[in-house]
Amino acid sequence: MTLKIGYEPIKGDPEDDSCDHSDNDDTQDEEEFSNPEVYTEEEMEAVEGHIEQYFGKFENVFHELVSPDIHVDICIVPPTEERDYYTLVTMGMGAHRMNVPEELAEYKLERAELAIALPADWKLDQESMKDEKWYWPIRLLKSLARLPINCDSWLGHGHTVENREPFADNTKLCTATLIGPQGTEDGSEVCTLPGGEEVNFYQVIPLYEDELDYKLEHDVDALLDKMAGISFVVNPTRQDAITRGTLSNDDFDGEMDDASYHIESIEEKELPIDPINAYNHMAIYLRWCMEHDLMGEDFLKEYSEVAKQVKADPANVDLREFIRDELDGCLFSVLFNQQGRAFAGYYYGEGDSPYYPADIDDYALKYFGPSRYHSNEFQQEAYLFIPFDEKYYQTMAQVIEERFENWQGQDFDEDTLEPSEVAQAIMEYLDCECTYFPSMADDDPIMSAYSYAQRLGVREGFVPVLIQADDETLLECLVMNADPEHDADCYEFDLKTVEEYRKKMLSAPVKDGKAILEELTGQRKEEAEDDDLDWEEEVLGEMEGGEPNDRFANYWNDDTGMTYPLILAKIPVKNPWEIFAYLPFGNWNECPDTPDLMAVAKYWFEQHGAIPAAMSHDELEFELPTPISKERAMEVAVEQYGFCPDLDQNEDGSIGSLADVLWQSTVWYFWWD
Repeated sequence: MTLKIGYEPIKGDPEDDSCDHSDNDDTQDEEEFSNPEVYTEEEMEAVEGHIEQYFGKFENVFHELVSPDIHVDICIVPPTEERDYYTLVTMGMGAHRMNVPEELAEYKLERAELAIALPADWKLDQESMKDEKWYWPIRLLKSLARLPINCDSWLGHGHTVENREPFADNTKLCTATLIGPQGTEDGSEVCTLPGGEEVNFYQVIPLYEDELDYKLEHDVDALLDKMAGISFVVNPTRQDAITRGTLSNDDFDGEMDDASYHIESIEEKELPIDPINAYNHMAIYLRWCMEHDLMGEDFLKEYSEVAKQVKADPANVDLREFIRDELDGCLFSVLFNQQGRAFAGYYYGEGDSPYYPADIDDYALKYFGPSRYHSNEFQQEAYLFIPFDEKYYQTMAQVIEERFENWQGQDFDEDTLEPSEVAQAIMEYLDCECTYFPSMADDDPIMSAYSYAQRLGVREGFVPVLIQADDETLLECLVMNADPEHDADCYEFDLKTVEEYRKKMLSAPVKDGKAILEELTGQRKEEAEDDDLDWEEEVLGEMEGGEPNDRFANYWNDDTGMTYPLILAKIPVKNPWEIFAYLPFGNWNECPDTPDLMAVAKYWFEQHGAIPAAMSHDELEFELPTPISKERAMEVAVEQYGFCPDLDQNEDGSIGSLADVLWQSTVWYFWWD
């Protein structure tokens, strides 16, 4: 059942609410309306006692000062050690008997109260309540409380409200459904009044528009299955239950890891380490989940002492032996609660990014360094050699925490869940392993996949590149260079012709990149002279005003605040500069052609370790292992200006301000007009 919500202020809310420190102090003035429906004194005592017994003690109440029909106060149950969140509960909605269908009369559903859970840092002071980003949950409770009166209907379990405008500017949540109380003991669902009538308590769960559509198409149980792992505590930017599944396994229910596989590697390769190391990364993940309350009830019943020890003194509890002896060397999803299982499906499932075992490997690469990591010393098992100490745990705990937060706040653009015609054509043109990413609010899956691909590319012989997937102009540029006969219709390119172009580019001697940059810089000096600009004073300027740049910028859509749809292409070449044989996007205006792109990229890789990493039809970004030295910053800035005279990423536009960016940055950005 779905009712249209009248989401309008009532007589000037929120000013018509008063927060008092006594739940018995009636501050309400005489209403200008007819007397509202209210509980009897005995009924009010019963409802108040029920709230305190099951939801928690409260001292503060939002008293309603103007009550046109019912008098709806809101009890504010503060956070506790057991419940790290506010619970707001209506008190007064149940004074009105809703119009429940006759066939349901035996279930005593005529009366109801509502609860909503808010984070412990939610602002509930009177001043903050003037801002809708803090007030909307209170408005929602009051609007829902009056909905049965306004519609002459009723609200109950699984009901939703028809509202599609966001509750506030800082959230896309726009509607809600009702379910049973959450985080409470049995018995919280119903309060029996002195006369035998019952008041039913429901939890309000705010929803996104597509979650409402999914519920209407299926039912509330199907929606709740989709929402597995999403907290009932309000999070204005929480992940969307419908779109989050595009990069995770929502049905993950099985083995996460088995130490026997790692022990087998130790034995077969005769690695000089203790077999207990096979459990290192598993113990880190299990400890983090214990510390973050993601363990299931059955686990906590059987291993309560272990859980207590981890909570009390985690650094001195070695969970490796516990996993070996008590869990048969395995981690299974059944060990975790609903949220823990959902997160495991996202992060410890198979293959998708981010992926916990891959993060472990990434840490091994950083810990040992590229040369040692890829050497024969570890035989591709470097993660087993990382010392199992508190530093290891704290480093990985921070990574897991970031993955968890990103997972909770993730959102996708539904219209981009499947590759567009342009994206499919680009992937067909590239003719290599590609991963498609829809438009998303947080680029964590993208950057983790790129990071993993960088590491694997060294071993497997490819260079990963992030490419804007819906960039038709990019496809036109690629075909224009590689198959000019089909320039008129870029979708009709001939793959054999494209392959011949690649072979030609890869077999040709690479030009002198330094000489090309010197020539281009000479052209810029001539242009400055033609424009009567002093090269030293007006073009070079002072090396100041730059800001660090360590994140890719070209794949962010400034209008939506989300990424563009992307392709992660594993270009099958040995050297980074050779990717332009597959991605010849230049040769227009001031953008260099393929041989020059390859030559300059080779020079910058050999000089600075710069790798072409992300691109669109008019943007190119390089990634560096470390920033260049401050001493060489001006020299490199001049080269970049020669390479790309349209650079416009600094306040004064001078080469000096660009130089001040470079010595602080691991990402180089280029844009051609």
